[in-house]
This record gives sequence, C-alpha cells and structure tokens, in this order.
Amino acid sequence: MTHEEMLEEAANRETYNKAWAAVEKFFDENDDGLQKLADIEKVELRAELEAKKKENYQLVADACMKEYEKKYQRDVFPVDEYWVYMIGEYYGTGEGQTTCIMMTQASPYGDDFDEEHKYVPITSKQYRAVRKFHEEFGTWYLYGLKFLSKEDFFTECAYYIPPVMMKLSNQSCFKEFHTRVHYNFA
Repeated sequence: MTHEEMLEEAANRETYNKAWAAVEKFFDENDDGLQKLADIEKVELRAELEAKKKENYQLVADACMKEYEKKYQRDVFPVDEYWVYMIGEYYGTGEGQTTCIMMTQASPYGDDFDEEHKYVPITSKQYRAVRKFHEEFGTWYLYGLKFLSKEDFFTECAYYIPPVMMKLSNQSCFKEFHTRVHYNFA
C-alpha cells in the first residue's frame, strides 16, 4: 500500500467511525421515543389482528347457523337449551380422520359485554361457541364445523361422550365437554 492509499483508508475508517458514533448517539438519545413508537405499532397491529379474528369468528358462526337453519328450520338455538353442540371433522389423504366434538354453554366473558351496561352481552351465543371451539382445537378444525341439535349430537356422537355428560346435558351447570379423536388407517 502506498502512503496516499493508507491515508485514504484512514480517512475512510474515520468517516465510518464518525457515522457509526452518530448512529449510536441517535439511538442513545432517542431510545425511549423509538421504543414507544415500536410499542404503538405493536398495539395497533394487535388490535387489527384481534378485529380480523373476531370478524372471522362471526363469519364461521354465520355459516354454521345458515346450515343449522336449513337443517332444523329454525334460525336460533332453542330457548330452553343450555348448550351448543358442535362437531368438526377433518379428512386428509394419508393423514386419516380427526373428529372434534364439543358441548359448551358459550358463556360470555371479557369483551363480550357492553362497556356501558357491563352485563349485556354484545356477542351472540354462536359467535362465542365458535370462539371456544377455536380456542380448544385451533384454526384448522374450524373447517367443516357444524352446529347440531341436541338429539342429533347425542345420536351421531354417543360413542365419544361419557354417560355423565349425557346426564348433565339436561342441567344448567357450568361444565364443558370436548374431545378429539383421530383415526389413521395407513
């Protein structure tokens, strides 16, 4: 290296070091502001994702109720029925069959209540049932989810359900039942 090349290299390094020091100074001086900005962006993204998730629960609930209405000629669950009866089945070539069943009262909690009245649920029973099913089994098993009448549920799923749950289905109690059964014939 010639003397001029060494001086040029030294000048480049000095410029780089000054620029890096300026960047470090900027972050040191603005660390709180940058962290607040990042936190605000996270909150906004979480709120947007939460809104999309709620919208998807409602879409699934509407589709399930549409099939329920067509099958049973009623657009709401019976008034004297405490439970929502659901079944979701997934078939995959080479993966077998998974059947997820759930009995839930779909009780409101958290942001299901109106802020002003506190005890007035703003979400429907079918929405809360879909949300509960999703919490238990995950997104994948929402595909093929359907609501059943009590009679059809206990007819189609009797071999999955313990007798005590059949007895409790006639009572208003705070129990819930869910199970997942997987068959693979490969």
